[in-house]
Amino acid sequence: MLQAMIGHNSPLSRLRQRQRVLVQPEDGPSRRAGLTTEEERLLHRILAEPMDYIDSDEFTRPDAERRIYDDAPVIERPDVSWYRPLMDDPEPSRSHGKNSGTVLLTAAQERVLFLQYNYARHRVRQLQLEIGPREPTEDEARDLLRWYRKAANYREQIAETNLALVLAMAKRTRMSEVDFADLVSEGNMALLRSVDKFDCGRGFKFSTYACRAILKAFSR
Repeated sequence: MLQAMIGHNSPLSRLRQRQRVLVQPEDGPSRRAGLTTEEERLLHRILAEPMDYIDSDEFTRPDAERRIYDDAPVIERPDVSWYRPLMDDPEPSRSHGKNSGTVLLTAAQERVLFLQYNYARHRVRQLQLEIGPREPTEDEARDLLRWYRKAANYREQIAETNLALVLAMAKRTRMSEVDFADLVSEGNMALLRSVDKFDCGRGFKFSTYACRAILKAFSR
């Protein structure tokens, strides 16, 4: 569904395609009876690389999970059907005008999403450390998969909410020697890296941080 909405050649789409390739089932039964072979492949991939995250004092507070998820307001997920990364549309109003479904977040809403994203990554890292070099139990494996997927979902939501930044920066830059689609692709990758590195505890808006990262990527 989202592949069609975002576009087959966008970095977000390519990222999901790479993940699907990495978790394609192989012949033979799963070593944990409760997991599919596809889940086993994804589990091994998660355990192979330490999960990075932006830490927060909120993560060590009592009932952190309830505070961060259950007590937080629900943030609307954007409609990204307007996003066409291969189209150099000189009129932004045609692509992401007021009826496009673009969601403009307040600083407080951004903080909620980034805390939710990083707390999920924090839990993945905790489980990685607890499991260490041994094979995880089925319960540990399911917890690891659940938190990993939760983190991936929030990462995608934040990126989708800010896709318009990439188009705006690409149209402002206008490099004659670079294809517009390639410029947007590079900007989208910079956006994803910004989502991973942004520290909401510093008090800045994500758009300020991401725009600088996107323009820096363009300059390279």
